[in-house]
Amino acid sequence: MIQAFQKFSQSRIAKVFLAIVALSFIAFFGGGNFFRPHDPNAVVAEVGNLAISRYELTEKVQQYAQRMAADSGKSPSREELLKADLPQMILWELIHELLLNLETKHLGLTVSDDILRDRIHSIKAFQNENGAFDKDHFVQILRSNGLSEDTFISEIRQGLVREQLSDAIMVGAYLPDAMIDPLFDAQYQHRQVAMLMVSIKDIPPPPPPSNEVLEAFYKEHQKEFETPELRTISLLILDPGVIGKEIPVTDEEIKETYEAKSEIFGKQKLEDIKALVVAEVQKEKSIEKIYKLTQEIDDKIAGGATFEELSPTIPGAQLIKLTDVNIHGQDRMETVSPQLPQDGEFTQEILKASFELEEGSDSPFTQANNGAYFTARVDKVSPPAFQPFAEIQGRVLKIWSENEKIKEAYAKADKYKQEFNQGNRKAALMTLLPNISLSEPSPTVPDGVKNLIYSLHLGQAGVAHTPEGFAVVVLNKVIPPDPKVREEKMAAFKEALLKHYQNDLLTSYVNALRVRYPVKVNSAALKSLYTQ
Repeated sequence: MIQAFQKFSQSRIAKVFLAIVALSFIAFFGGGNFFRPHDPNAVVAEVGNLAISRYELTEKVQQYAQRMAADSGKSPSREELLKADLPQMILWELIHELLLNLETKHLGLTVSDDILRDRIHSIKAFQNENGAFDKDHFVQILRSNGLSEDTFISEIRQGLVREQLSDAIMVGAYLPDAMIDPLFDAQYQHRQVAMLMVSIKDIPPPPPPSNEVLEAFYKEHQKEFETPELRTISLLILDPGVIGKEIPVTDEEIKETYEAKSEIFGKQKLEDIKALVVAEVQKEKSIEKIYKLTQEIDDKIAGGATFEELSPTIPGAQLIKLTDVNIHGQDRMETVSPQLPQDGEFTQEILKASFELEEGSDSPFTQANNGAYFTARVDKVSPPAFQPFAEIQGRVLKIWSENEKIKEAYAKADKYKQEFNQGNRKAALMTLLPNISLSEPSPTVPDGVKNLIYSLHLGQAGVAHTPEGFAVVVLNKVIPPDPKVREEKMAAFKEALLKHYQNDLLTSYVNALRVRYPVKVNSAALKSLYTQ
């Protein structure tokens, strides 16, 4: 899904209209609150004399996430958005737009009302079932998203002016065949390779070393044997999905929810999905109930009540005790606590909040991204400490043995490589791999091996590290693209390559504008999006 976004965001139309058109989806899909900035007025970036606020960036992230959900049918988690660096990607798009806005103003570029009207009428979100622009629908979507017609039209006009400048930059781009042909050949050629795998698990364990050798290894790698800060934590969790099961629901509430959330339930008949609708109603009612409940519990805790006293009085509440865990939820033996929730993102939210508290303190109730509420109390803090050699000698021996096996496996693989390159091919030991091409997936071949294959000369051997051990790879043959492939693929390849080149030109131009319009990014404000 993230890859789909990245591909979509590179299109011309997306860069100009994505943030605007995405508003129409919020009206129908709702807005999941992935990021909650403490200070919405904090500036995340300055472009010339213009500023981008943290609130503006947060809103754009929400809009893009909703667009991704609408396109894929699956809502991305906060974890997925952060892993894909979505906030940074969107911030770059906003900076990109402001730089072009400033330059178009400097150049005095404008767009006619006729072109503006045609573009707005072409946006599918504003069209009826016959494909014609629907004024009432247009006004309804803008109103539901708190936008005035003038503001929206101004955004579209500015986007068209940016597009006008972008077109002028990219229109003359050209790539000669002398450049395209070698790139096409590299993309669609096949490489025939043979491989010999030296597996770490096949290397026999080394003889036990002396205590002097093992202790020296411990001292050399002492950082690996440091126990991080450990905490004993008590958690009180209120999950709407659990508490809501006991809440009664009326037929009228079921009907209202079914009709109001048609985008969730689709065209399925109510009687076929009644259980799902009931669960949705119960969840909504439980959220309202839990919110009030958390206020009451917070007051009782402030008055001296403990989690242990309160938990039995709250139907559906979960009391969890985590003993001596690190920030990843692992104990001293690096085993994840079985008491933690199965939801990985929820677990990270709990642990992060718990490790920000002082010993003996508790947090107010917090709503997690999955809708559950939790409060954490830190019962004990054990600071980081180096474990004495005598206490973990067995663990040190295990790690030393694994290191020795890895060194032995690499030495063996490297010896094979040297012999291959000196003419002793040992063909009987090699396994012929399926032909490899950059244009085709090869999921059975590790990435490290693929990278090595395309760095070797014909007949040359090399060594690549893999999860299993070390692969000795020999490039046997390079097979040029089939003439039919060239005939079928060349036109699309040229077009894609030209688009990449045009985007590179536009990016270079925009980067050059930073000299005239300096860009400053507030890293602390941006980072705060990750730490809410």
